[in-house]
Amino acid sequence: MQERSHGKLIGLLLLFVAAIVGFVIYFGVIKPQQQYHARAQVKIDGVFLPAPKEITDFNLTDNKGNAFTKENLKGRWTMMFFGFTNCGYVCPTTLSALNKMYQSLQKDLSENQLPQVLFISVDPDRDSIKRINSFVSSFNANFIGARAEIEELAALEKQLNIAVVKMMPPGKGKDRYNIDHSAEILLFNPDGKLQAYFSFPHEAPQMIKDYKAIIAA
Repeated sequence: MQERSHGKLIGLLLLFVAAIVGFVIYFGVIKPQQQYHARAQVKIDGVFLPAPKEITDFNLTDNKGNAFTKENLKGRWTMMFFGFTNCGYVCPTTLSALNKMYQSLQKDLSENQLPQVLFISVDPDRDSIKRINSFVSSFNANFIGARAEIEELAALEKQLNIAVVKMMPPGKGKDRYNIDHSAEILLFNPDGKLQAYFSFPHEAPQMIKDYKAIIAA
């Protein structure tokens, strides 16, 4: 009887160990791979990163005069766009599309699913905090504007693959320059990692479709 009980106990222990091993394998190996595979299938008008990109910290000042760092990207989705307030076409049309997208998403999504929209000036010489605040607020009061000094800004642009070129027309004053810059919208996930690039030109219906597909994945 003792041997039979002992054997039964060993059998139960083996079943318990097997269950634990199975649990670890499923949640530690199989499930993450399934999730990774699902994410890899997300199709958007742009570039989706199945393995989100980690970025180093940065220091900006937002349109309310507060510090904005990498920590401010965490806890919710963020749509980031680089531009400048003197921009004649690309920036106003992009922010207008973002506003239409945001207003539509407000009707369909919960507050914690709504993205924060961040506009970063590539023209700190002319774009003061006051000017940036007026610019972003004219599109949507919930939008955040930010700036940084040249060196800090250049470091952030470099790691995010944002191209910026100052164009100085001949015969114009030193403040009458234009800026050519990358026009993609960058999407950061709630871990503060770069998840996708949305291609220009930006249309609200397409961005809504792409954003919902990504957060669903």
